[in-house]
Amino acid sequence: METHRQARPSKEFRPVYFDVRQMGEPENNYVCWFDVMGTRNQMLRSLPTSANFICKLHCAVLEAYEELGEGTIGVCLYPVMDGVYITSASRDPLMALLSASLRHLAETFLQEETVYHRFLVRGAIAFGPVVHGLSVRDEASWVLSRHRRERDSILMGMPMAQAYQAEAGAPPYGIAIHESARAFAPENERPFRFIWWDWYSRGEPRLDTARMVQALNQYFDWHVEHTNTTGYDAQRIEHHRALVREYFGR
Repeated sequence: METHRQARPSKEFRPVYFDVRQMGEPENNYVCWFDVMGTRNQMLRSLPTSANFICKLHCAVLEAYEELGEGTIGVCLYPVMDGVYITSASRDPLMALLSASLRHLAETFLQEETVYHRFLVRGAIAFGPVVHGLSVRDEASWVLSRHRRERDSILMGMPMAQAYQAEAGAPPYGIAIHESARAFAPENERPFRFIWWDWYSRGEPRLDTARMVQALNQYFDWHVEHTNTTGYDAQRIEHHRALVREYFGR
């Protein structure tokens, strides 16, 4: 006996709606991309190791943010997996946060006796117009208006891509400056003057740069002997060693 199944009604899909006219006006911000170096290789080899490095970076940024208190007014954090985008309407709060974060991470590097448990970080700063998710009006999307935590975690703008690209030129434990932040600045501020920013010259206690270079060279020496284990290419190691020598020797 033949039976007939009742066909399910097809689900009706509607186009996704977003009204860019309700996005809010872009504002000129400094944008820093700051992350752990070599995360892909670390994740392919060990989840605990990569998780340790990633979470320590986020802990350092958050701890610095808490310590500085009112010194971080106007600074916004946008964590993204192995790194964080940091925005600021003015230069000083961003510099204070990055200096404190890097000081925490440098001390962590120096006090870790097992070379394999050490890790590298670096970052880059750009400047230009961005739109923060927080400024996106409810009228732009009723979906986003119902999911404000997701909306407020969104950041959009050219300086994000510029900072991400410029980071490739940063030394380990260094900060590169994209040309946008060397050409432009907020009103009553001066642009950065050089391709790198020497964060270690700020704050107390000052970083012992000679000790830091020595520890980094020890790290590089170990990785030269273990390139097959770590996936850290020997040519990249020597390139990073030269960057470190030049950056901390300025």
